[in-house]
Amino acid sequence: MKTQNTIFFAIIFLLCSCNAYNDIPVYQLTTGMSVSKVQSIVRQSMVKVSMSKENGIEKTVYQVQKRIVRGGIARQERYNLYFIDGELLKYEKESENFSF
Repeated sequence: MKTQNTIFFAIIFLLCSCNAYNDIPVYQLTTGMSVSKVQSIVRQSMVKVSMSKENGIEKTVYQVQKRIVRGGIARQERYNLYFIDGELLKYEKESENFSF
């Protein structure tokens, strides 16, 4: 009986762990972080999509995206990261697209 319970819980654990998405860990980001610190957290390539300089203030927007596949369904997670003078101001989820 004990062996059956162990096998049952091992199977449940494996099934649950296979269903976990490996998302971009934006919950670890805080305002004021440098570009390099954000890069080390998200561990995805950050593409510069916009840059401007007004009154000596540099504003930069990076985009980071990740394609996640689970059970034949792919989803594209995309965030925009806003920096002022090299420090993170905010981030926002741009879109999430699903495909089969």
